[in-house]
Amino acid sequence: MNPTGFGIVHISLLPGFVCRTDQRVADLSDIQQRLVAALVLSERPMRRCDLAARLWPDVPPARAAARLRQTLWRLNQATCGGLLETTHTTISLADHVEVDYRTAARLISAVSRTGGAAVGGDWLPHAWSVLRHPLLYGWDHDWLVPYQEKWKLQRVQTLERLAETFLQRRQHSTVLELADAAAQADPLREGPRRIAVQSCLHVGEVADAHRRYRHYRELLFSELGVAPSGAIPQLLKQDRERQLALAAEY
Repeated sequence: MNPTGFGIVHISLLPGFVCRTDQRVADLSDIQQRLVAALVLSERPMRRCDLAARLWPDVPPARAAARLRQTLWRLNQATCGGLLETTHTTISLADHVEVDYRTAARLISAVSRTGGAAVGGDWLPHAWSVLRHPLLYGWDHDWLVPYQEKWKLQRVQTLERLAETFLQRRQHSTVLELADAAAQADPLREGPRRIAVQSCLHVGEVADAHRRYRHYRELLFSELGVAPSGAIPQLLKQDRERQLALAAEY
């Protein structure tokens, strides 16, 4: 419970903006949502002048500052003052506010440190819930693009690391779930495709492995006019040779 009595506040940016409390979903205007999103994505309290310039880049500073004050007042009214911490010069989210994007950042950091080795099966649903979505899907503000691109790269890399971990554990369905999510986020990336093919071969789903490679090869050629590296064909060749060697024993 926060000091205002407004209850727990949860901000979601994945995939879209939602502000929830233990009582209701807050109905925030577009500019209020952008203000909160800017604060979420900032690693430290934002100076008022910087926040105003980000939200109203084409407006003179004095007018932007006035708009910021008005937006802050309305936002505090909409959230009973339970969302922000302000000083004369800076603005930040209150400490009690929960944010799915920041939870995801901590998760990504943990996977990066451990290589996914410490991940248990009961932990996967939580990882999946925060990694499967893009950041603020449908928002196209210039200031947001670097954050969206960084998030896309981080989540694809993390999904790929987790897929590698579960590949080593021979947990085929989980591998495909993670690898396919990474491929959906970045369709031209080869790593998730290779992991999925390798997992299919481990469980004897040879036809699916070839189908997946064929689809990726066609996609890459149609989009970029190039062929994949030799990594996946090498896996398929090795599996074929293994199958032939086993058949020769009988």
